[in-house]
Amino acid sequence: MKKLTQYALAAIMVSGGMNVAFAEEAARPGPGGNKWADCTTTSGCELEIPIKLVVAKKCEVTGGAPIELKSTGGNVSSKYTVTTNTPYILNISTANAGVQNSTFVQHNNDSSKKIPTTITTTGPKGSVSWGATNMDGSSSDNYTVTVSNNAVSATQLAGTYTDTYRVSVSY
Repeated sequence: MKKLTQYALAAIMVSGGMNVAFAEEAARPGPGGNKWADCTTTSGCELEIPIKLVVAKKCEVTGGAPIELKSTGGNVSSKYTVTTNTPYILNISTANAGVQNSTFVQHNNDSSKKIPTTITTTGPKGSVSWGATNMDGSSSDNYTVTVSNNAVSATQLAGTYTDTYRVSVSY
């Protein structure tokens, strides 16, 4: 009987020691600053974990085949698409005349030789102004650029005449 009493007393002491150790651990803050001791209500405990995803602004400009004007005059078009996931600013200009729709192609070897052209751009809202224009974005917007010129006279200097239509997208 003496042995049985010793075993029972030892079990109570070990069990009590475990409870003290568990109580100390429970009082320490857990992940997120929670304490086990705070979970004493019958409704239990709860934790909220925020979830976040950041989608960066992105744009892509595609298309835009080269425009080959005709010496007989007329209209020639090219199409391009601006795809964005946010509202954007479309800025159109030309190398030779900046933000003017009345521009020109210029002789590659003699900059004094020019042939007048007119450029128009249409997009999702109709005619697009030169320079900076605010656009709704978050879509794929299709644009058409049309360049027109008159017939070239027989006295026009032979050679290649060029200009560059520029599309810039910013947020």
